[in-house]
Amino acid sequence: MTSKPSSVIIVGGGASAVFATVALRERAVADGVEPPRITVVGREEVVGRGLAYGRADAHHRLNSPAGKMSLTASDADGFLRHLDETGWRDVDGSSATPGAFVPREVFGDYVEAAFRALVDDPASGVAFEQGEVADVDDSGTGPFVTLADGTALAADAVVLALGNPAPGRVPTGAARAIDDPWAVGALDGIDASDHVLLIGTGLTMIDVATSLARRLPGIRMTATSRHLLLPAVHPSVPAAPGPGLGDGLSTLGGMMSAFSARLHRAEAEGTPWQAVVDGVRPQTQALWLALDQADRERFLAHGARRWDVHRHRMAQAVWAELSGLLDAETLTIAADVDTSGFDVAVNCTGPASVASRGWSPLVDRLLDRGLVAGDPTGLGFDADPDGALLGAEGLASGRLFGIGASLKGALWETVAIGEVRLMASKIAARLGVPATAAA
Repeated sequence: MTSKPSSVIIVGGGASAVFATVALRERAVADGVEPPRITVVGREEVVGRGLAYGRADAHHRLNSPAGKMSLTASDADGFLRHLDETGWRDVDGSSATPGAFVPREVFGDYVEAAFRALVDDPASGVAFEQGEVADVDDSGTGPFVTLADGTALAADAVVLALGNPAPGRVPTGAARAIDDPWAVGALDGIDASDHVLLIGTGLTMIDVATSLARRLPGIRMTATSRHLLLPAVHPSVPAAPGPGLGDGLSTLGGMMSAFSARLHRAEAEGTPWQAVVDGVRPQTQALWLALDQADRERFLAHGARRWDVHRHRMAQAVWAELSGLLDAETLTIAADVDTSGFDVAVNCTGPASVASRGWSPLVDRLLDRGLVAGDPTGLGFDADPDGALLGAEGLASGRLFGIGASLKGALWETVAIGEVRLMASKIAARLGVPATAAA
C-alpha cells in the first residue's frame, strides 16, 4: 500500500472518472481521514457522460438493469433514487424498478449531477479543469501533469480514465465508408435511399441500425461479421445469479469444462442459462489472471466472441425493436457480402485498443517513455490486479493507475459499471484509502 496521497489527478471526463472520484472520497470519509484533493481533467465541458452515456440517441438503453448501476456499492439504490427524485418515466408511463433498462443518457444525467454536486461544494476538495492532458512525468517525487496549453499540475497520483479510442479502419469497397459511427455528425449524410452495410453484429451494430431505422423509414441495411452472432437477450424475469466455477482452476480447458457442467446442471434444474453466466461474472477477472498467455490467446481466438454475446446482453425492449427490423427485412444478417454493392459502409466493430498508437498524443508519449506498456494480448495497458499500470520494465510506480477500457488486456472484464465500480474501490485502497467490497 502506498502512503495516502494529498492530491490525485484523474485524466478523462467520462463515467469512470466520476466513479474514481466518488470512491476516493467515500473510502476516506468512511475511515475518518481527510479526502485527497481531486482534480478531474477532461476535454469536454461536461463530466460523467463520455461516449457511452451521451446524448447521441435518447432511445439507446443501458445493457444492465437500473438496480445495478449505482455509483457506490454502499448506496445500491442511488440510481433508483435519482430516477424517482427526477420523476423519470418510461415510454409506457411506468416508473423505474430495479430490473428496468433505462436510456443511457438518463444514467449520464445521474453521473453528471453527482460530479457537479461535488465540484459545487467548496468543502469537497474536488475540482474540474477543462483541457487536454499532453504529458505525465513520473520521474520526480510525484506525477507532474502538463496540459496542451502548457498548464502544469502536480499530484501524488494520476488515474487514467481515458475511455475508448475510435474503431480502427476497416477496408471496404463501398462508395462511402464511416470508420467511427459515433463521431459528431458521422451518420447525418446517410439517406433513406442508401443501402447500408454494417460491419459487425454486436451491440454497436444494434445501436446504429435502430438509430438509422427510426430516422430514415424505408432504409435498407445489411449487417455482417465473421461469426454472425447477435448479442443474447436479458430474460423478461431476471434469475438470481448461480454459483461460480469454484477455486483452483488455472487452465482454459478446466474452466470450459466447469462452465459446461454448470450449464448442463442449470438446464436439468430448469434454471435460465443467464443465471450461470451472471454467477461466473464476479469471478472473470480472477479466472483471466489464472490463465497463462497461451490460454488467453486461445480464448480470444475461439471463445471470446461467444462469451461476449452471452455476457453483454440487450434489453427486451431493444430486442423487440431489432426483431421488428429483421422481420420487416429492413435489416438482414448475411455472410460473405460483396462490399462494393453498398452505398455506405459503417464500421460497427467496436473500439480499438487503448494502448494502440496514434489516437492519443498522451498515450503515445507514455508508451515512448516506458511509463506504460501494452499488455501481451494487445487489448490495453499492462497492469496489476489493482489497476496500477506497469512500465516497460514490468514494474509499477504505484502512482499511475488505469480504470475502464485501458485494463481490458490485464483483467478482461473491465468496462461494465460493476467492474468500473470495483476498480475504483481497489484504486482507493491501493492509494491508502480503505476500500469496501463492491457489488
